[in-house]
Amino acid sequence: MATGTVYLDVDDEITSAAARIRGSEATKVALVVPYGSRIATSRMNFRLLSREALVNNRRLSIVATDPATRALAASAGLPVFASVAEWDDAGGGTLGLDGSSSDGATAPPVTPTTSAPATPIVDEAPARTPPSTSTSPRGKGPKPAPLEQATLALPVAPAPASAAGSAVAGPPIPRGLPPAPSAPSAVPSAVPSAPSRVSVGRSRSMPQVGAPVLAAAAVVVLALVVALVGAFLFLPSAEIVVTPRPEGIGPIALVVRADPDITSPNAAENLVPAQRLEVPVSASDTFSATDKRVEEARAGGEVVFQSFNSGAENTIPKGSIVSTEGGIAFQTTATITLPKADIIFGTPIVIRPSSKSVGVVAVKSGTAGNVPTNAIRVVPRDEDPELTKVKNPEPTAGGTHKEFPRIGKGDVDGAMVALQAKIVDAFDAALADGAGAPANATVFAETAELGESAPSVDPASLVGKEVATFDLGVTASGTVIAVDASPVVKIAETRLLSNVGADHRLVEGSVEIVPGDPTVSAGEVSFPVTAKATRVPILDPAELLGLIKGRTVAEARTILAQFGDVVITPWPEWVTSIPGIESRVTIEIVGQTGGTSDESPSPSESARPSRSPRPSATPKPSIGPGSSASGLPVASPAP
Repeated sequence: MATGTVYLDVDDEITSAAARIRGSEATKVALVVPYGSRIATSRMNFRLLSREALVNNRRLSIVATDPATRALAASAGLPVFASVAEWDDAGGGTLGLDGSSSDGATAPPVTPTTSAPATPIVDEAPARTPPSTSTSPRGKGPKPAPLEQATLALPVAPAPASAAGSAVAGPPIPRGLPPAPSAPSAVPSAVPSAPSRVSVGRSRSMPQVGAPVLAAAAVVVLALVVALVGAFLFLPSAEIVVTPRPEGIGPIALVVRADPDITSPNAAENLVPAQRLEVPVSASDTFSATDKRVEEARAGGEVVFQSFNSGAENTIPKGSIVSTEGGIAFQTTATITLPKADIIFGTPIVIRPSSKSVGVVAVKSGTAGNVPTNAIRVVPRDEDPELTKVKNPEPTAGGTHKEFPRIGKGDVDGAMVALQAKIVDAFDAALADGAGAPANATVFAETAELGESAPSVDPASLVGKEVATFDLGVTASGTVIAVDASPVVKIAETRLLSNVGADHRLVEGSVEIVPGDPTVSAGEVSFPVTAKATRVPILDPAELLGLIKGRTVAEARTILAQFGDVVITPWPEWVTSIPGIESRVTIEIVGQTGGTSDESPSPSESARPSRSPRPSATPKPSIGPGSSASGLPVASPAP
């Protein structure tokens, strides 16, 4: 059975170790784990390596000089050795944890080495504590022992005795550290001793209070009683705070129209001005002429007819058609007569044909009639090709084909269609660019109208001109409506204010105007808008005082409740009616002139003494007969 040794590096990961176990050709594998290896940080790594070896039919052993690493590997069920030699002596790593061999034999006991003492196998990996004199695996010098272990290893010095001779418990003192200073043998005499407790109480023999003192105290008490009775009879007061009840206005729905025929907003008719903008646009381009005029000439030349008819003459009339084998036809320009052919008797007998030439022109115009020498070989249709022959001894020439570009009606019509599309695009681009509208105005493209296009020249005058290209342009003028929507909010606000009423005022910050999305119908722009607010009634403190003075507190609260929330504070507290003296009643309308919870008193009000003996942080002004109750344009919100 083959064996093998796999050496790991300190930085090797679990995946690298598993791959090297799989790649080993040996059945028995010793995995040498160096000190400080990443794999030796968890027992789970060794369990994964054990499973990997089992799946790949490998018998895995761990060789490590570090006792903690061997303990982790052993807790994962793997055989462990302190050196490769120990693994070789044990039979190549085939021992189990119980010391039995895979072959059924018992391995000899392993002698612990001096460099790595035996470590008991525990279920969890103990904390690794390398010796203080060991060398770092990365060659950075000795690794110091942890501070906690160094401290625990020091002997503890005996605790010093106290000045009284008794032992004093204290923390252990490590050897080599300077001893703690001993306690002084005696307390300094300058420190005074603690005073003794003295019992304090009433003296049994108190001096008697004299008769004049008792008499003065009686006079003071009598004066206080008289003052309290007078305040009850003549100085009752009441503070009343009325918070007007808010009422909603709206929501009021309006539709404001934009009218290009007005120049200023019209709130009565819900109209705002609009601008009808002129948008001039133009487009031009160069176009190619697709029509043409063609000039062609027919080719001409001369052909020679031969007659092999020895029995009779052969007449070929004018206009007879001869042609090339490719079908290019020519016609004769004159009538010719071929004499009989001569027979020359001899051995052999020879027939000498008669011949005559005649001019020909091509049937069709163009360069196709320019044919080379001897290209015309097809005799007229009514001639016997065995007795009559034809050929052109010279090339035919003079066939021409010339084309002259010319503007056709279709060219002009197509150019106008293309320019119309371009001018529409130019119009749309001008609208998107604002069409020259003011910065505070919105252009409504739905209202845009483009007028008729006018060509730069009369298109009919271009037809028939023999040019390769021609220029053509068109111009047009369009309109669009632009609207400044800011007056829409003002109109809605005006309509809202008209619903407040003279006896009410708006609550500050309650106005809410929500414009809707504008709509365009039949070229008219409309702006829907919704407005709402909160108002409170304007209350007259003098009028309210006239309603409640002299009434009970309960009656006054009921009367004032119809105007809002009411808080009545009488003084003294057991007073059950509103004082009839107006100067003894303070009425505060929250949010109106006369003071609010958010307002500070004026200097004169701050200097005026309070009518109530109770402390007051902010004196309230008194509103009596003749006091002005006119309020602010906009009320403050209720607290």
